[in-house]
Amino acid sequence: MKYMDIYKNIVETSLSLARAKRVKRVCVGIHYTMVEIERGGAGLAYTLLPEAKTCCEIGNELSFWKRPADVVIKGYLSNHPIEVSIGLATINAIFSNKKEFLKNATSVNVFSEIKLSSSDEILMIGYFEPLLKKLQGKVGKIWIIEKDQEEVNFKISDIKNKIKAAIITSSTLVNKTLHSILEKLEGIPEVLLMGPTTPLNPKIFKFTPITWLCGSVVKNSEHLFRLVCEGKGTPAFFKSGSLEKVNLRIKNE
Repeated sequence: MKYMDIYKNIVETSLSLARAKRVKRVCVGIHYTMVEIERGGAGLAYTLLPEAKTCCEIGNELSFWKRPADVVIKGYLSNHPIEVSIGLATINAIFSNKKEFLKNATSVNVFSEIKLSSSDEILMIGYFEPLLKKLQGKVGKIWIIEKDQEEVNFKISDIKNKIKAAIITSSTLVNKTLHSILEKLEGIPEVLLMGPTTPLNPKIFKFTPITWLCGSVVKNSEHLFRLVCEGKGTPAFFKSGSLEKVNLRIKNE
């Protein structure tokens, strides 16, 4: 498949930046997994909770605390849901601490940068309730594909020519369905990868249909760690100020 290498590329791009760094602490929360790097950044990744509960337990021989960050990152390519989330959260911690990746980042509403009219149609892959409420009434139609839906009454190929913007939840990087989604979105003017799981490295996505990375950076790792441990989710993260939304424009080639 055309974009199948994207997961491997994410790992390879992060490995050189992670050398000589160690994981300070890890929390696998019911909504998000958080990893903090010693003398570095902190990052989040969506927790695949049902899959993690039904999967076999990670053996006692595998520990993440104080482990070399580049070793932990390689777990993202494993088949174990906990290793995947911890690996990706570590990658996000590394990327979000790299100033050169964030030099063109903006915290303004991304839809102030994307001009939408009342007749435009939007595709939402994943359910973003606050965003949905903001967009309703401002665009013509919002097509939604939710994770728990067994089937929808439309095909992306049937509506693609009408879609002005597509929003993809970055949790698709955890269950590794992003590559197959991207193949269906080629030609759509604006494609946004959105959520705290989004890796903030525009170089990785330059050759994909994605035009915006809508992720977040950790502002208060101590407070965020507590919230993750308490089973909180994104509303609490942002309301507390522990997490800040950032948007990165990708110049596709």
